[in-house]
Amino acid sequence: MEELVWDEGMSVGIDSLDDDHKQLIAILAQLMSAKIEKLDQQDIADVFEQLECYCQLHFAKEEAFLAKINYQQLVAHKQSHQDFIKQIPQLKRQWFGDASEQEVVKEQIVLFLQQWLIKHILEEDLDYVPAIHCYQQFDHYKNQKKAKNPWLRFFSVKLSSHLTLSHRVFITTLLPVVAVLILCLFILKANYQRYQNISKVLGFNSVITQVNGITHSLQAERGLSSGYTSSNYTSFAEQLSTRRKDTDDKITHFLWLLEQPENSEVKNNISGYMLKVQQVSTNLSRHRMHLDQKMVSFEDTYHAYTQLIEQLFSVAERLVHIEIGSSYGNDISAINAMLRYKEFVGQIRAIGLKMLDSNQAELYQNHDINILLGKQISTLRTFASSASLTKKSLCAEYCDAIRQRKQLEFSYLEVMRLDDKDARAAGWFKIMSDKVDKLNYILEGLINEFDNKIYDESLALKTEGYLIVFALSIFLLAAMFFALVLNYSIISPVRKLTYALNDMSAGQNNIHFEPMANKDEIGSMQLAFEKLRRKLLQADVYKATVSQQQKEIKYRKSQQDHFQQLALTDALTGAVNRHHFNEVLDQEIANVNNHGRPLSIMLLDIDHFKIVNDSYGHGAGDEVLVLFYQTCFEAVRSSDVVARIGGEEFVIIMPNTELANAQKFAERLRKKIALLEINIAGKQISVTVSIGVSQWQKDYFINAESFVDHADKSLYQAKNSGRNKVVVA
Repeated sequence: MEELVWDEGMSVGIDSLDDDHKQLIAILAQLMSAKIEKLDQQDIADVFEQLECYCQLHFAKEEAFLAKINYQQLVAHKQSHQDFIKQIPQLKRQWFGDASEQEVVKEQIVLFLQQWLIKHILEEDLDYVPAIHCYQQFDHYKNQKKAKNPWLRFFSVKLSSHLTLSHRVFITTLLPVVAVLILCLFILKANYQRYQNISKVLGFNSVITQVNGITHSLQAERGLSSGYTSSNYTSFAEQLSTRRKDTDDKITHFLWLLEQPENSEVKNNISGYMLKVQQVSTNLSRHRMHLDQKMVSFEDTYHAYTQLIEQLFSVAERLVHIEIGSSYGNDISAINAMLRYKEFVGQIRAIGLKMLDSNQAELYQNHDINILLGKQISTLRTFASSASLTKKSLCAEYCDAIRQRKQLEFSYLEVMRLDDKDARAAGWFKIMSDKVDKLNYILEGLINEFDNKIYDESLALKTEGYLIVFALSIFLLAAMFFALVLNYSIISPVRKLTYALNDMSAGQNNIHFEPMANKDEIGSMQLAFEKLRRKLLQADVYKATVSQQQKEIKYRKSQQDHFQQLALTDALTGAVNRHHFNEVLDQEIANVNNHGRPLSIMLLDIDHFKIVNDSYGHGAGDEVLVLFYQTCFEAVRSSDVVARIGGEEFVIIMPNTELANAQKFAERLRKKIALLEINIAGKQISVTVSIGVSQWQKDYFINAESFVDHADKSLYQAKNSGRNKVVVA
């Protein structure tokens, strides 16, 4: 069994605990020397007592320190200590147990203690070394406050205690992905908000389209109604009836559109204004009835239609104040300005009919006309400030206020040259209606251009949203794949290295790693593992060599012991030979003289042994001698000595034995030998023995020879008196 020695690799970093471990190894070395050097029982008991006391002191010191650093496995550590303390008395009893198996038991006890000490130091105690280092580093920071990045180290230790390496790698890869995902979500939200605004604008644009259609029809109806009243309810009756029906259809259709689910938001924004539109529409219906009954004047008619048109314009202008973006607001403002401009032209048409009926020669002599012209100029300025170049190009010459003023004055003078009043009204109505229709055409172009712009932008936003979602999906998949690959590239080699180290600790030293292309930290770890593996292989080879040398030394020693044993024992029977018998007897006599303990011997001679040799041969005689010795050896105590001092003559030395007890034992042995049945050449033979017994008397005997002669005389008497007897001197 190899001796356990201290190695610096066993150190836990605490000098007091390391000193305790060294002392425990020294105590174990004492037990190993006790097994070899045959120390007495008191010395061995002292070693066990020292082991128990020192373990208790060491365990108490270790447990107090682990409690100080808040070691998580302290309870299990304490239990392991208590279990070992309970085993020490049991090991002590086994050491002093059955003498026949004492050497094997001692070997097992020493081996158990070695294995326990290795497990205690290299497994249980080294497990708390990281906790000691963490505590020492943090304690050093608290005392010195000069550590480099102490809080970073502290939080990294905390993070490592709660998250595995694979989780930390995955989170490191995932954090930028989450950041990009959040950024993309904000972009998608902004994109969706813009798309919602455009969807809202699309609904508003449909409202403007409907308002334009209704106001255009109302403007035409107002012109026809004005002409109808100016002609004393004779002209324009049929056209007025048709126009009324068209106006009612447009209003009904508009109200129906607002009731549709997709236009609910538009309806909510203009609900208050639409209520007023419905009220004014009801007033217009009553006015129509009064007009048909010829109960209203031109001013009433003009006011009824203008009020409804103004209310519809307020619906359109309400859309400008809703949060839809400045660009869309400018476009709607430009369209509303053109709606207003067309309305002012329609009002001029209606007032012009009244002027023609009263034969006013100058158009601009009318105060209302001048006001309307001023409003037109203001409206065109609003249009110019809000409209884009595309919209301005659609308006073209109709947005030139000075030119339109001249054309309007020229048209009125041309109509005034006609002699017939009805012809004047019809001509003026046609000229102004053409102009209103042209403006309506321009307005529809503006609305269509705005509608196309919104549609294109909504389509672009939708496409952009799809592209963002697609790109984000590709990015997430790529990031997840990269995270998994990165995680595998780090965790897999670390796990393989961990498995390899565990296998190496189990004794497998034939593990190889494929060489890595990159000389990174993992590659360095694998190189370090390979160096460790080779060092361990060298150590194993060295141990094997040393072990072989030790085996050879043990073999030579055993051979030496064998030859020494042959020199001390009888070659045939294995009993102590005569020379060694004399040494043992002299030593026992010295012990008796020094300590006063009793000592007895008995001489044994096989009866008629010569007849056995003559009858069956010397081989049979040798078998009888061997069986005789084995019977004696099995009968005596471990402290007794059986020696062969002649051919068939034996001596048994019995320390601490009175003469009477020796006589009783001799009688039992004589009877046991007499019962032996020896099978020789198919025949059963038996033998008897004569025994002479004597006890050492210090004052009577001079030396060992006189003591043996005294016993020999008793043996002689036993033979002469008939053999198979015990005679006590």
